[in-house]
Amino acid sequence: MDKSIVDIMLLQYDSFTAAEKKIVDYVLSHQKESQYISITELSAACNVAISTVSVFCRKLKLSGFNDFKIELARADTVSSPVRTVSGADAPLKVGDSTAEVMRKVLHRSQEALHRTAHLLDEHAVDRAVEILAGAQKVLLLGQGDHAAVADEAWMQFSLLAPKFQTLSDSHLQRIALSTLTESDAVLYFSYAGATREVLDAAEIVQQVGARMILVTRFLHAPAAECADVLLQCGVEERPLPHRSVDELLSQLYVIEVLAARYRLMEDVHTREYRERIGEILEKRQV
Repeated sequence: MDKSIVDIMLLQYDSFTAAEKKIVDYVLSHQKESQYISITELSAACNVAISTVSVFCRKLKLSGFNDFKIELARADTVSSPVRTVSGADAPLKVGDSTAEVMRKVLHRSQEALHRTAHLLDEHAVDRAVEILAGAQKVLLLGQGDHAAVADEAWMQFSLLAPKFQTLSDSHLQRIALSTLTESDAVLYFSYAGATREVLDAAEIVQQVGARMILVTRFLHAPAAECADVLLQCGVEERPLPHRSVDELLSQLYVIEVLAARYRLMEDVHTREYRERIGEILEKRQV
């Protein structure tokens, strides 16, 4: 096949059933492992029927599950550090001109947004927005790089309602979490969903009875078990010193989607609140 199996799954994502999307989500998050598991193991991991996996393989114009694993291995073998949305490889090389670097970084960013748009489940977004709209107070949290993402989320949502708050210090986060009630919610950003901080936060949220929305790369992240809603997004994280802003860009996309959906759902209230803020800011500029 001209395109890799990964590219084809991404391109056809919208045409798959909900059960088939579970397979794609799992395989994209566990590409290497999926090359060596049985069809029974994959169906169990995705919580779908074995027959669903078989039909899924045929939709990809493959003869069966073994062919699917072979294509996964082939896609893994030819993958490179930077991939464009169309699947063409575009590695950064010594000697690249500034124009080439700009083009390749653009393609990589497009890939991050493209992949996130396909991984993000619209029903999960709707459930998340309903929780945010119904909560009396919402904490926006993250650690490390994701603390900056939480700050950006606060910047977006603070223009829509006064109930959104953020804290970067882990000790203050624990204090704020412990004061939540059943009427409150937490929007937590974590790439792996497995750090001590996010697991501690999830445990506290459960104890106080609040709701938790987890934005993470992996469907089966440890903290996902405690989350009311999981929003999957992002690209494969690059190890130091090859990190990029792609992972953060994908989460910023999620913030933009959530804020836009929230604004539309709460149009009357958010419009009045934004108008008040606008009036104050205009007075300061005079």
